[in-house]
Amino acid sequence: MSWSLYVVQLLASAVLALLAVTSVFMTDSCGSVDDEPRVCDMGYFGSTLVGYWVLLVVLVVVVPLVIVRTTHRDRASWPWALLGLAALAAVTVLFVFLMTR
Repeated sequence: MSWSLYVVQLLASAVLALLAVTSVFMTDSCGSVDDEPRVCDMGYFGSTLVGYWVLLVVLVVVVPLVIVRTTHRDRASWPWALLGLAALAAVTVLFVFLMTR
């Protein structure tokens, strides 16, 4: 079951990484209004996007390592896979929050 949850996380990470590229459309209103959002600062935008991608990669690498380690210790590994999915959701919510500020 843990590997099935990991595959779901892996596929979701790939889709979310591709969808994150569409966040560039949030900069369309830059320069047209007086009160610009923080996303109009290209340094902020770039670091937030790259930071999100880095966190996705970290989760994709760390979760299978923890699954293998807990399996070798004869412990249940599915909670770690579920935690990986929860972390993916939390990181995505944080990314959306930072991009909409």
